[in-house]
Amino acid sequence: MKMWEEAPQTEIFGIPVYTFGLYCLVGALCAVVCIRILCGELKMKKGTAWVLSLASIVFGLVFSRLSYCIVRLIGDMIGGGGVLPVSFWFRLSTGGWSLYGMIFGVFIAARVTAAITKEPKRRLLDIVSCALPLAMAAERAGERLFEVFNISRSIPDGQFPANTFLAVHDAVYGDNYIATYDYCAVAAVILFLLLVFTLTRGRTREGDVWIMFMILAGAGGAILESLRYDSFMELSFVRIQQAAAAALLVWGVIAAGKRVNGDRKRLFTAAAISLPITIGAVIGIEFALDKTNLSHVLLYVLMVIFVAVPVVLGLKLLLGGREKGKEAA
Repeated sequence: MKMWEEAPQTEIFGIPVYTFGLYCLVGALCAVVCIRILCGELKMKKGTAWVLSLASIVFGLVFSRLSYCIVRLIGDMIGGGGVLPVSFWFRLSTGGWSLYGMIFGVFIAARVTAAITKEPKRRLLDIVSCALPLAMAAERAGERLFEVFNISRSIPDGQFPANTFLAVHDAVYGDNYIATYDYCAVAAVILFLLLVFTLTRGRTREGDVWIMFMILAGAGGAILESLRYDSFMELSFVRIQQAAAAALLVWGVIAAGKRVNGDRKRLFTAAAISLPITIGAVIGIEFALDKTNLSHVLLYVLMVIFVAVPVVLGLKLLLGGREKGKEAA
């Protein structure tokens, strides 16, 4: 297989491999270990851990690549350029992967594993939701290997957070950027710790951790994908990864709301109403970031506030009114 010469490479026993691939391999191995441990702790049937691990790797890779290629194909068609050849879809050495495609692929892997092993699908979704942040953190850390990938807009000198530990400095052009990949990696590690703590404390219903993952990963992704300014997986002005993160958030809030009844239905109604308002606000803020001279710090503070509303309501629905026997959709 011909390798992409511009990509950073590492030699292992004299064989050149992509350095970024090593980061992803480490993340996948950590995720497999996590699945193995949690399946043992939760008394899953013998062999379930290996089936779930293998299915997660296969479906994660397939849907990650498929998502990227579909977006590229649609972009080429909209732009009126040459159509992406089918051979590219299978030419893995050329790169092109979608993190959120991988996430949805792993969700499908959990459901397929449940059908094979007859284990509760929601508990398997809980397990992969704990493992996913480890793979996400490693992948994000590996993004530092590529220039101008997953970094923010240029930050003028004197404007926060330029010239602080929160930004990186380009020695060649003198520009300052936020290394968004570092923020994403740290957020993924924090999410992992939170989810594992929630799952292992023994008071969760099947599906709680999965829903919590969708709410928190979706909200965090919607904000962090906004920070990046590398035009990755964009269709016109739409950032597909950010839209996928928003879809996770919406799915999580709705799944949390479907577990409640009685007086708490009003809280679900409030959460549901907040979703389109939040999405509209984020779209407006995205427009303001590119088309106005308003402070980006102020705009991102507003974005965090708007996104926090459905997150708080969703978690309150999920954790504040657990009702025996109610399951996630």
